[in-house]
Amino acid sequence: MRFLISLSNLNPEPAHIRLDYRGRFISLMKRVFGTGEFSQEKPRPYTFAVYLGKDAKIIDGHFTGIKNIKLRFSTGDSVVGVKFYNGILRLKKEDYIHNIGTGRFRIELIKPEKEKPITGIFKTLSPVVVERIGFNDSKNPKERYTIPSEPNFEESLLENLIRRYRTIKGREPSINSFRFESVKIREEVIRHYGGVVRGFIGSFRIVSDSEELLRFIYLYGLGLRTGQGFGYLEVEDGKTNLRA
Repeated sequence: MRFLISLSNLNPEPAHIRLDYRGRFISLMKRVFGTGEFSQEKPRPYTFAVYLGKDAKIIDGHFTGIKNIKLRFSTGDSVVGVKFYNGILRLKKEDYIHNIGTGRFRIELIKPEKEKPITGIFKTLSPVVVERIGFNDSKNPKERYTIPSEPNFEESLLENLIRRYRTIKGREPSINSFRFESVKIREEVIRHYGGVVRGFIGSFRIVSDSEELLRFIYLYGLGLRTGQGFGYLEVEDGKTNLRA
């Protein structure tokens, strides 16, 4: 289940929002679901992405010029999807105002989005974060996180994916083959909760014999920290040039 939420700034001046903004949307999710809905120690069974608008610019460590925000939410769990829809609809009916930076944002639109056929070719709508197998220094983003251009990235990605699948689904995925192919990838360094997270954005292909796994990636997100606004993917058609 996938939803598009539109939020508008009630202030006459466009909002200034810190680069480290995802915490405000995690706060919104807590309003939607309730603070006790999910364990703090387990991966969230959803992913979300935030679009601050075409006029957003980075000036002095802030995004500026924010008038409207698009929030996308995705989950493969129908119960979670219904709870999200009911929760966000309740906030809209209550005329709830969510403060983000200097802006005061109201929910204007809640729209279900149609799921697309899965081709195996994806593009990121929020950065993908992959934790390196066997990392030693959790405070060093270069050490903790890996990107597609580095050795053993694919192995780490698959380990992250299976770990999340096992926790969310409660069983092991059925998978015999898995391959990641870059199309157009760029490293991203993201400010998050006062620290730094390393990830990547762009287009890529995942080749696997497991349709179940590909659907999990599409609906629940790729990599880790999906419940913090990372790993949201959109499907691209099969005509994409696969040469990196």
